[in-house]
Amino acid sequence: MSRRISLEERKKLLSIRRKFKSPVIGVTGNVGKTTTIEMIKTVLEAKGTVLKQPQGHGNWENNLKTLYSLSDRYDYAIFEFDFHRGQNFAEILRFVKPSIGLVTNIGDAHLSYIGGMVDIALQRSEVVKYLARDGIAILNMDDELSSALGKYLTTNNILKFGLSQNADFFACNIEHQGPKGTSFILNNEYQVLIPVYSISDVSNFLAATASLVALGLPVQEIISIFEHSYRLPDGRGRLHTLNGFFLIDESYEASARSIAKASRAMTGFKPYTDKLVYILGDMSEYGPNIEEQHLNMGYFLSALPIDCLITVGNYAQLVGRGFSLIQNKEKRVYNCNSINDILNTLEKVLDKKAVLTVQGIGQVASRRVLKFLAGKD
Repeated sequence: MSRRISLEERKKLLSIRRKFKSPVIGVTGNVGKTTTIEMIKTVLEAKGTVLKQPQGHGNWENNLKTLYSLSDRYDYAIFEFDFHRGQNFAEILRFVKPSIGLVTNIGDAHLSYIGGMVDIALQRSEVVKYLARDGIAILNMDDELSSALGKYLTTNNILKFGLSQNADFFACNIEHQGPKGTSFILNNEYQVLIPVYSISDVSNFLAATASLVALGLPVQEIISIFEHSYRLPDGRGRLHTLNGFFLIDESYEASARSIAKASRAMTGFKPYTDKLVYILGDMSEYGPNIEEQHLNMGYFLSALPIDCLITVGNYAQLVGRGFSLIQNKEKRVYNCNSINDILNTLEKVLDKKAVLTVQGIGQVASRRVLKFLAGKD
């Protein structure tokens, strides 16, 4: 929770921020924050020293600690603002004053509702309301609410990213290259092949590139550093190769949006494998109709070329039931109660050439699966 900042503390924070002359980047959004921040950080670390808070902890206190850590020993600073925690960052953003304010996305909304939701959208994206003088706002053109924010900002320094060629930074000719990653053409000019496996991570790359170009880095240098140095964060789509198996680690969470992302990414590996195996835990975000949402997710997954679904958790079993609604003798469902059950099931179903996605089961369980694959002959 946020706390009141005393007058004495205010003076100290203002002094710290005034003395820090290097670029400050603020990132917020519904999803994609951690991945986008790691992309930006990977490139900036090739140019200098980067200050950022602990991964995945964009709360009020961590931002305040990061603000106190600003000093001339750093060439760049990155702040993350997680509005999902119900926190109002307006007070602390008045001190942070980002040079670059990036909104990955705000959420799904039809244009007819934007008029009523824009106030909420502005609250959730305060990072672009409190930019430093001459600061630059980076907005997602594919996200209706994020893109619409540009009309409500006082700055004219706005860059947009997305899949539309009307964006300042866009990708076209996107092709899944299996374990090599995803290839596309950036702004109809630059051929790119990066180690990501979903369209959403291509979007995160575009957001990162827009931010880095706004800092003055050449596009070709950004691409070169990224292609050679970047790896997706643990639990957010990182690919592991062990004994002929591929494992996509999506263990961080299982929300409707992240499951759609991960399952589609896995299907891109179909030409490179004999079997697709999806290990799925309970969904972490849901509305009042929990059972129905899990059933519907299973029905959605059943239409994809997934050969084997392994569920763990009370609600995840409902995903398995929904998966079975489409009768197909080639598809198998196994409902498990523990990581040991999962490993015993894998012993039965795995072929030598298989791609596995683990999602929503936690990093400890994910490591157990990795260890199991490492021990396969």
